[in-house]
Amino acid sequence: MLTRLFILLCCLHSGILMAQDILVTGKVTDAQNLPLSFVNVLVYEDQSETLLAGTTTDEDGSFSLKGLEEGLYTISFTYIGFESIDQKIQLSSNKNLGTIILNESAEMLDETVVNAKLPTIKKTAGKLVFNVENTSLSVGSTMDLLKKTPGVVVIGENIQVKFSTPIVYINGKRVYLSSSEVASLLENTDAGNIKSIEVITNPSSKYDAEAGTVLNIVTSKAISIGYKGTVNATYEQAIYPKYSLGTSHFYKNNWLNVYASYTYGKRKEYKEDENYIRYFEADEVSTKSIWETNFNRTTKSENHNGNIVLDFALNDKNTISVTSNISVSPKVDYYNNGESFIYNPQRQLDSTITTLSHVNYDKENLTFALDYNRKLNDKGATFTASANYIYYKHGQGQSVSSDYLLANGDFLRNNSFYTDSRQKSDIFTGQADLATELWEGSLEMGIKFSSIDTESMLDFFDTEINGNVFNNALSDDFNYKENIYAEYINYQKDWDKWSITLGLRGEYTDIDAISRSLGKVNTQQYFDFFPSASFHYTINENNGIGLSYSRSIERPRYQSLNPFKYFLTDRDFNSGNPNLEPAIEDIITLAFDHKNKLFFEFYYQNIENSLEELTFQNNSNSILERVDANLIKSYQYAFDITYVNSLTTWWWMHLRTSSFYLAKEFYAFQSAQEKYTNDTFGQYISTTNSFAITKNRSFTADLTASYISNFVFGDRYFKNQTYVNISLRKELWSKRASITMGVDDLFDTLKDMSSISRYYNQDNHFYANLEYRVFRLGFKYNFGNARLRDNSKKIKTDEGDRLEEK
Repeated sequence: MLTRLFILLCCLHSGILMAQDILVTGKVTDAQNLPLSFVNVLVYEDQSETLLAGTTTDEDGSFSLKGLEEGLYTISFTYIGFESIDQKIQLSSNKNLGTIILNESAEMLDETVVNAKLPTIKKTAGKLVFNVENTSLSVGSTMDLLKKTPGVVVIGENIQVKFSTPIVYINGKRVYLSSSEVASLLENTDAGNIKSIEVITNPSSKYDAEAGTVLNIVTSKAISIGYKGTVNATYEQAIYPKYSLGTSHFYKNNWLNVYASYTYGKRKEYKEDENYIRYFEADEVSTKSIWETNFNRTTKSENHNGNIVLDFALNDKNTISVTSNISVSPKVDYYNNGESFIYNPQRQLDSTITTLSHVNYDKENLTFALDYNRKLNDKGATFTASANYIYYKHGQGQSVSSDYLLANGDFLRNNSFYTDSRQKSDIFTGQADLATELWEGSLEMGIKFSSIDTESMLDFFDTEINGNVFNNALSDDFNYKENIYAEYINYQKDWDKWSITLGLRGEYTDIDAISRSLGKVNTQQYFDFFPSASFHYTINENNGIGLSYSRSIERPRYQSLNPFKYFLTDRDFNSGNPNLEPAIEDIITLAFDHKNKLFFEFYYQNIENSLEELTFQNNSNSILERVDANLIKSYQYAFDITYVNSLTTWWWMHLRTSSFYLAKEFYAFQSAQEKYTNDTFGQYISTTNSFAITKNRSFTADLTASYISNFVFGDRYFKNQTYVNISLRKELWSKRASITMGVDDLFDTLKDMSSISRYYNQDNHFYANLEYRVFRLGFKYNFGNARLRDNSKKIKTDEGDRLEEK
């Protein structure tokens, strides 16, 4: 079926309507009329950051650009040690630009020059691009950068877009990791290597059907001929110090483009929890006991991150890319300490429990990718094929020892155990895509296959006087296999005042999960269609309106399906659920835009069988368990306002507000299968401000502030939170280096993050205090013989003209 459909789609190529070829030629010289070779000649859409074509001049200074269509363009000429020139041209036929003269810069550069910029935002229907390269925002980790990204909410390790968990991509390649592992990866990735972050709220059918929302993190890449490199260091101080060291290298010639980076991070972190649990009698009304626990955890970790990207230009039509991403955590240690006070209903101390727990693990994540791109003609038609392999390995040991004491401190008994778990995963994906022109629009279609094979084991040992005794009843092996076969088609067309995008994706999924202790616990085969559509109408030159719809799926991650348990204490643990089913999401959005600065969005989202974590207290056994579960459904209504503008020549601001209603409907498993709806109205406000303190922008500052009122996850209700982050950046040594400093959570307002679960026979709440307030100091030095400015451009725009007139 897949093969037939792909052949049928390819046959459409014969009916393609092609636009006229236009050739642009010229010559570049210096002021003495001497030809300049290897000058970068880059073509952009007018008033846009989209790079359409590019070349470099030959030895005689000449250049030629082929395959352009009629329209208005900006051509940028850049060369080391010379002032850059941008020219606007209107093309209707072949054009010779004659001789372009570049004047020598007053400051001859023998090393890299980095020009600090203000962050920029480009907002289109269903997508926001946040450009942060060379701004003071790009300091610290990529996780820190996400906290400053418009439309992204980071709560602990949870990354949220429109209050749903996005699928994370890096340079267009999906990251197959759990939420906590994604957080760890981004925490150890230097933000200085990030070019932009794309927040995609209405992904096209080209993305996996799981991609209800997408975060695509784009790293920097060399455009100019030559070599450049950076070294950087970051020091952080919270309760404990942390630091990272990194280096990045870029090289480009006529046939090779290389990017390589390495980062080493060492961290020590502290977390403190206070929790309250009221256990009930069998009547579910009377109080059985009250447990109050003080818990703290100290974490020590080391991480190595390495990235290599090799782009080979075989000829004008064929390129090959080889990518490798390596993330290794050779040693991570958790030191957990807990002390529980158990009271009777009259609030008299009955007994205490002290728990010591030590967790140590090591982790490897190795990703390799091979991409092939072929330009089919000069009209923009391309064929791409890619293969990706991910090797993931995780080994963990945990020891837990709990002492039970009477109220007067007399020893009652000890309960100790040890667990040894290992997990190995092999993930393979392969896909082929065709992009071409059809009916004066653009057509994309393709097929994809992905395979996940993971093997997990857990050995449980009871600790006794004579040593560890294997406990077969609590030990298990879990094997999970998942194959997904997908095909998609996507069509986009713009005409007059209208633009449309229509997409359809079909996916067949085959799952086989086996537990040694439970048997075959999850066997599913299903096929489903996932349509998407968006329409935009330009009312006039200042206003537009749009409507979009998409359907997506959320499959349970294999970590969530794993039935193993992770113990905080012997009575407080997290466990997976091998019986999880996929969730189906539908979202519809109505949007209005004004002058590409002010955006309004109203949307409705409904998720059947939504996947979230639920916290249940077992009143008969006095046990607290957090389990991954299928909710009946979750849904939300929201109205968002986004404003982006340069208020003055030195002040750029982004402001976003979201007024929402969130609801989570689920079965309360510990309450005789009662249904319950956890819901709330809420408000989210976030602003990011960038200030140029000096006229030449060598000294800049950024201020980020966010407020979120009540919101809900699963069965938990979270109270309002607010924080303010500030950072400064100063360029040094003729702009060859920069130093940054800043403070996250300046006023220490996140330290008492609280969540409550109170319904039926459930009554518990938690107060979490993490190292949110962090002082950060960073240093970056740039070297080489090419300017980082080549990764960006300066184009005359109406907004830029307005700023220059002030």
